[in-house]
Amino acid sequence: MRILAETIRIFFGLIILGCGLVFALPLPATAQCGQAATVPLVAELPLLQDDLGYEFLAPAIDRSVHYLRQLPGEKAFVLCGEEYSVGWLIESLLAFKRIIEEKPSAQVLTAILKKEFTLCQAKGRAPDHKIFLTGYFEPLFQASLTPTATYRYPLYRKPPDLVSLPVGKGKEKKTGRMENGSLVPYFTRAEIEKGQLLAGQELVYLAAPVDAFILHVQGSGQIQLADGSLRRVQFAAKNGQEYRSIGRLLVEKGVMRREEATMPKIVRYLKEHPEEQEAILHYNDSFVFFRWGDDAAVGPMGCLGEPLTPGRSVALDQDCFPPGGLGFLTTRKPRVNAAGEIIGWEPLNRFVVN
Repeated sequence: MRILAETIRIFFGLIILGCGLVFALPLPATAQCGQAATVPLVAELPLLQDDLGYEFLAPAIDRSVHYLRQLPGEKAFVLCGEEYSVGWLIESLLAFKRIIEEKPSAQVLTAILKKEFTLCQAKGRAPDHKIFLTGYFEPLFQASLTPTATYRYPLYRKPPDLVSLPVGKGKEKKTGRMENGSLVPYFTRAEIEKGQLLAGQELVYLAAPVDAFILHVQGSGQIQLADGSLRRVQFAAKNGQEYRSIGRLLVEKGVMRREEATMPKIVRYLKEHPEEQEAILHYNDSFVFFRWGDDAAVGPMGCLGEPLTPGRSVALDQDCFPPGGLGFLTTRKPRVNAAGEIIGWEPLNRFVVN
């Protein structure tokens, strides 16, 4: 699941990845991500006070376990410079779940994890070792299955000429289209929309180009049809072009300060300056294609094929952090008014799953 890249800049300094010492530790393996993404915790362990309590934490862990059980048994992940198997990670998650089922106090839980788990700290990027954190939400927009005078801005299905081919011997793939037997870049956002290149691939129609753009940034959302019914739209693919932040563009243009470049502020600017809207939106060459999602799901689907859990799901680079792995996040979150403007900040501390 793509994470919103236009929203508030928040930093956090510590992720604790639970790795139960009750299980055998294999021999060290080479760390991924160039340098180790996680290192053994050497600082004093903070009090692991979860601001959401334990509600919804167990279901989030269950979804991680469900995903991990579908992986090959020989699959392994690196934490603190050592390699651990899928089965070991599953047992670690289940051990943590059994602990929280007793609803221990923060003091008791912290003591148990300190004694029975290996604790790893996310390094972050040099030189300050901070980590960039953004927020995700599931937007809801009015829409129509057919074009009308009001609803005329489409979301598109994945086009049949969009292909992804492996590059070299690694896992990396390059996305584009075939032309004279060669892979060439797929069309940009501006080329697709100005040239109406995807006519016939429309999935649903929205009332404003800004609505469509928000769904592109979020990667999924819900739409409400004229009969009141709700349907989910889900990420299907993207065109392979580079994502360029329009929030950063507006900051560079001098129309807003960096700390003001939140999604509500950006949307307001676009609606107040319709003459600039197309040029600003087309600054981002990246383009997302959609499919119908599972309307009965409890939440939008994440990239693991499991429903996201509100307040518990995070998206981390899976080459650096185990998918489905457990972490403890300590950061801060904004307090906003009815207009979506930030009026202050408050602590955020909770267990999360990747």
